[in-house]
Amino acid sequence: MVKRKEAPPAESGLKDYRINSGLSRGLAVLKVFGPDNRPISNAEIASRLSLSKATVSRLTFTLLELGYLVHDEASGRYALGPAVLTLGYDVLAQMEIRDIARPYMQELAEYADASVYLGCANGNEVIYVDACRTPASMAIRLGVGSRIPMASTGMGRAILAALPAVEREAKLAEIAKEYGDDWSRVEASTREAIKFAHEHGYALSDGDWIAEANSAGAAVCREDGYPVYAINVGGLRSIVTTERLKTDLAPRLLKVSQQIAKVARGML
Repeated sequence: MVKRKEAPPAESGLKDYRINSGLSRGLAVLKVFGPDNRPISNAEIASRLSLSKATVSRLTFTLLELGYLVHDEASGRYALGPAVLTLGYDVLAQMEIRDIARPYMQELAEYADASVYLGCANGNEVIYVDACRTPASMAIRLGVGSRIPMASTGMGRAILAALPAVEREAKLAEIAKEYGDDWSRVEASTREAIKFAHEHGYALSDGDWIAEANSAGAAVCREDGYPVYAINVGGLRSIVTTERLKTDLAPRLLKVSQQIAKVARGML
């Protein structure tokens, strides 16, 4: 069973008087919902965001009226509504990198019989902005807009490895706060993966995030080497074995990332 990451408290880090707390809380509510859009109650939202139930009730009512949430009268639970799609559609439409990357990604997905994603960093997570999948890879239901942890995934680790050392250490210090007492274990595997990425050009996740899945990630970098996007290839461990990643799929992935970066020079 994969433990879904809890959303940070709605007030965390908001010290600047120019930040509208109501807006930040509303957006925090939307971020509580995972890729599966599982319906959740006001009580569960309140618990995850460390807000009062009264505050959450006002927020969900407002988001419901605006179309960003839908409500199931029978269960009393909420799910994301269709208006949420408008928040990201224009951004995705402007990402020409997706048009450049897709043919390379699709070719690799079909060859590997696995999923290939394009993503970019967002805080301490990575957000998928495009996806190429095959029927065999559908068992792991992630798609465009899914958020994955940076520290325990192949894509996230590839981004961390490509960051300048000072920036990488600062990012790891931020991530550490989210894991608490479990950070020492996560940090060890993350740093090992970063070291591997420095040596081989790609990073691996051997069941570190989803126990049943493996993945490899490679950064798509600017000419100065700074990571702007990343791609990964992954799937069920029975199909995408660690050995297969190392000997075949990950080296191909690295070439794909370099091809995408070469064609996309000027927009990265």
